[in-house]
Amino acid sequence: MRLFLFFTLSFLIIFSSCKKEEIPTPIEPLKVQETYQSIKNILEINCINCHSASGSASFLDLTLYIYVKTYLYGNNSFTDRISSDDEFYRMPPSGDLSEEEKNRLIDWVNTGYL
Repeated sequence: MRLFLFFTLSFLIIFSSCKKEEIPTPIEPLKVQETYQSIKNILEINCINCHSASGSASFLDLTLYIYVKTYLYGNNSFTDRISSDDEFYRMPPSGDLSEEEKNRLIDWVNTGYL
């Protein structure tokens, strides 16, 4: 009887002292907000050769922030063209933008061309 009581009490003490640990909710990392300064290099490397006053597509000058913002404001074709797989529609025509660069440009447009 004593042995039974000993095991019962031991069992109760052991399992009553166990607590379920709460798993902390992971904190999502802050997403970097794209600005013209942070995407300017992408434009310079991939766009300015053609889209400048002396380029073959000088009608759409992308050399200055004010020109870029004026063109993009309310114009969805920019994001459509950089995302396109159609070799006759996409920009740049070479398709050299990486997925990261495309996403950064799209994020910049979606946050209001800061």
